[in-house]
Amino acid sequence: MFKKNVPVLKSYHITLDTYLIEPIMCGEKIYSYVYDKKGEFIVERKPFYIVRRSCDVLGYNYKSAIKFSKEFFGKDKHKLPILIAHDGKPNILFPIYSPTSPNNIWVGLHGIANIGVNKHPSEITLLDGKEKTLPVSITSLNSQYVYATMLYKYSSQLKMMIQNKTS
Repeated sequence: MFKKNVPVLKSYHITLDTYLIEPIMCGEKIYSYVYDKKGEFIVERKPFYIVRRSCDVLGYNYKSAIKFSKEFFGKDKHKLPILIAHDGKPNILFPIYSPTSPNNIWVGLHGIANIGVNKHPSEITLLDGKEKTLPVSITSLNSQYVYATMLYKYSSQLKMMIQNKTS
């Protein structure tokens, strides 16, 4: 059921320490397996719940995060990256599948050290050196990575413009 020696948590909030959140089956329930700078955790919540709740805790909601992304990318885009927090540095996460899919994996842009070239399924190396296989094509992963990077750049530029206006 659970990997040995992995702490089980009742709740978890996304931070810049969050590298990746993936669903795992525990009996008939979907929990989250979290790869974090501080280690690995099992959270007794679905990945989408963790994302939504993290947005709520930080003072806005998931719908606002999606709206911000759609304003930048356009209303017709799907599987958009989202800005979770902006405390000095944007915290961008992107979905591998549809965000509401029970199979979706959320990847923190800042948690990727490397993307494997010409690998299928795709493979990423996290900042802690762990390699993680993702069940998508390298083309799809690269597209998601580029969108997330664009959102990071856009949100950073907005922050600089706001700071310059208030200085």
